[in-house]
Amino acid sequence: MRFCKKVVDCYLLAAVVVFAVWQMALRPVASVCANDITAAGRVAHRDSTEKGVKCPPEESNNLDSAKPKDRAASIRAIVSHLGLGEGSVIADIGAGRGRDTWVFAETVGETGTVFAEEIVENMVRSLESEAKKKGLDQVRSVLGRSDDPCLPPDSVDLVFMCHVYHHFAKPREMLRGIWRCLKPGGRLVVADRHLGTLRDWVPRHLREKKHFWIAETTVVREAREEGFAFAECAEQCWYEKDHFVLVFQRPKELKSPGRDPDEFRHISAEDCSCIFLPLARPYQQPVFVALGEGRKLMAPILENSSGKGLDIVLEEWATQKDERPPLLSDVSLPSVLTDNGDPHLGDGPVDVVFFLDSYHLLFHGKTLLDEIHKKLTPTGCVYVLDRRAKEPLSRREASHRRKIQPKTVRQEMAEAGFFLWFRGPRVARDRFLLVFGKDRPRRVPPEENPFVAGPAIPEPPGQWLKRNHWRFLGFRAANGKTVLLKARVEKGSVRNIAGGSPGRETWEIPEERLRLHFEKKDEKYLLTNYTSSE
Repeated sequence: MRFCKKVVDCYLLAAVVVFAVWQMALRPVASVCANDITAAGRVAHRDSTEKGVKCPPEESNNLDSAKPKDRAASIRAIVSHLGLGEGSVIADIGAGRGRDTWVFAETVGETGTVFAEEIVENMVRSLESEAKKKGLDQVRSVLGRSDDPCLPPDSVDLVFMCHVYHHFAKPREMLRGIWRCLKPGGRLVVADRHLGTLRDWVPRHLREKKHFWIAETTVVREAREEGFAFAECAEQCWYEKDHFVLVFQRPKELKSPGRDPDEFRHISAEDCSCIFLPLARPYQQPVFVALGEGRKLMAPILENSSGKGLDIVLEEWATQKDERPPLLSDVSLPSVLTDNGDPHLGDGPVDVVFFLDSYHLLFHGKTLLDEIHKKLTPTGCVYVLDRRAKEPLSRREASHRRKIQPKTVRQEMAEAGFFLWFRGPRVARDRFLLVFGKDRPRRVPPEENPFVAGPAIPEPPGQWLKRNHWRFLGFRAANGKTVLLKARVEKGSVRNIAGGSPGRETWEIPEERLRLHFEKKDEKYLLTNYTSSE
């Protein structure tokens, strides 16, 4: 019995030892898993914050605790996040009394350089004196100007500005100076207030002496147009709320500043305007939300409109209340600036809205789309032409990167009460085109449906049919007859029937077993009749 008891005791002791060793081995793994979970939580928090999703209170508190606790820690986090450190060259623009300069000096070490730039001579001397007292030989104080930091060209890895950009009276000149001082591939970081769009519509010359907070949309637009590529938002590195931290880069391939390095592809209005023109009757009151290349399409659309139209200027784009995108010389129409998304459409109905290279910008999209939905006639439609994003983007990133996924547009339009009618052809390799209505297309009465085409058409029948095949729901002949199509006309499925008399043409849609008869009158074409090809 004693022998058996000893054997059992030995087995128990061995089990205890094995369990203890197993627990000790597991502890580092648990620690690593906990760190991984924390890191994943930070990413989830950043993504959800950009998408406007609020975290539960407990989760939010845990994630906020992972952010830097103060400004010095934030500076270190940004430098680390960008992969800079010992030996780097950093410019602290608007250095003030050196609050950030001394942290940068510690980070780059004795082998690096920190340019402490200010535009007031007394402050520059003060920075120089303080650097000597601290024994920081890597700090060089620089007297800049309000339109140029006056730094050596192609010399800096990182330009940093905190609560400085909103004071710029000449932001574009300053941005060009910053661009030139950066090394190709160097980064610009702007930390300022407020997130979103402008709240203080103040003339730029008044900003230099007083605090009027800027908006991230203003900074992104000006930086992009002066040669910077938008890289990312980095608020996870900053300790204060309601601040944006934007990271830009000087592109290596761009030889000089002054233009957006990520421009939209060219649009030929002559080649593609036909797909935006009315199919049945002139537009009564077209509304444009158009930017850049998209504004080329306004002139031909207005030529096919009976109303004067309206140009909506997005506050997401404007940097001054009176700023308006330029119009072509032969175009004239009233314009209005949105106010927290409200387009002030007035009392009259709207029958068509064109978002042309502009939808991606929306920060106040819900309000704008709701107002458009209210004013749009029951048979009205909304065209959205924009640049396609290949990867999913938060709404904020879509605005800053100037592109958006078609899926995002469809979701937002559906939430606003619109139905997708058509997916249009590409007018350029980087664009997509979607058309929406207030009801399902087949529910709209044929006599009122804007996509039941005819009888008059603006160009030769074959060309017109091939360009617009994607949006035909039916045809209306000059004799008053109307035929609805059973299915969507596919590209290339329309063919000419030879043998017509001069000035007359017949075209067939084989899938519908339908023949369309056209006659040329006074340099225009009329759909005179249609017949079954059976």
